[in-house]
Amino acid sequence: MTDTQQLERLLAGANGGNVVVPRKHAQELAQKLKARGETGPGATRLSVLLDRPGDVELDRAEATILLEELRASGRRWVFGTDEARPLPSMTPPEPEPEPEPEPEKTAGFFGRLFGKGA
Repeated sequence: MTDTQQLERLLAGANGGNVVVPRKHAQELAQKLKARGETGPGATRLSVLLDRPGDVELDRAEATILLEELRASGRRWVFGTDEARPLPSMTPPEPEPEPEPEPEKTAGFFGRLFGKGA
């Protein structure tokens, strides 16, 4: 699992409550956003929270904003656009065609000799 996936999982974990981001992860998140040129409200709020000692506690709204900013900055950084792209892992796999039934084999010499297969 990549660092970005760990951060996404951590931020997505704020289902109705607060999420505590360890200081190291919060610093990595701030560095990613800064390197990608993100100056949104989530990045600004994160830099303010990092000025305080200890881990960073985010409420659900802040975590959601940061998660969206992280994803949007990643799209801009990799693809050069803010448009969301469908993930190939999210599309259902195509059903595999059923294998053709094998033709019945005729008994060979040993099968006829020992009475197997016919």
